[in-house]
Amino acid sequence: MKKRILLTDKLLENFVSIYSKHFIVDTLWNSDVKKINFSQYDGIVASGLFKIPTLLYDKLCNIEIISLFAVGFDNVDLKICKKRNIKVANTPGVLTRDVADLALTLLLSISRNLFQGQKYVISNLWINNGPMELTDSVYNKKVGIVGLGKIGKEFAKKAEVFSMDINYFGPRKKNVKYKYFNNLKKMAKYIDYLVITCAGGEKTKKLINAEILSVMKKNAYLINVSRGTVVDEKALLQYLKDKMIKGAALD
Repeated sequence: MKKRILLTDKLLENFVSIYSKHFIVDTLWNSDVKKINFSQYDGIVASGLFKIPTLLYDKLCNIEIISLFAVGFDNVDLKICKKRNIKVANTPGVLTRDVADLALTLLLSISRNLFQGQKYVISNLWINNGPMELTDSVYNKKVGIVGLGKIGKEFAKKAEVFSMDINYFGPRKKNVKYKYFNNLKKMAKYIDYLVITCAGGEKTKKLINAEILSVMKKNAYLINVSRGTVVDEKALLQYLKDKMIKGAALD
């Protein structure tokens, strides 16, 4: 007899036909939640955007596995899963190159002021005002990577193409050619671009705060492709408003 699984969000719609070959499949996005018997499910498939409510774990009394279309486990209560012997599966490394690509795209876009440039052209301001002012070159600039994991290393390789001076901060020195800082504040003071690629979670919550932002150069940029929780966004907004750093690009 086939086991029954629940797909949580519409992002997974294209996979229904695939799962249906092996399981009885129900979908949460077109069901009446109040009428669902959650105890009938053997497994759940969720995207990285769907947070499983704490109260739902009690209703999922027969669940054996939670399968995530995500790298991180932010939206799953791992303590409950461990206590209930629920297996949790993820997709590690699946987006490593893509996230590194995005980090580089954001770095180039904010340096070249492409966001404002697009608005400038679309609004026809160039007709009367002429070309925009020159923007910043990234060549030979200093970049500091917060968290030299898989994404950080992939980004570093791409940044080398621009002859950037690559530096990194993390809990330990790694066997790489880049310069290591064991003090984040010192690295933040040294670099032109602070690129955040570390993991999220309690250990890195508001790692980038007012203390770190206060030592960055006024012409420095911040790029975050990590979890939003890593940056104290209230402090960042204030530093941007006060023009204490030049810009920020957030995923």
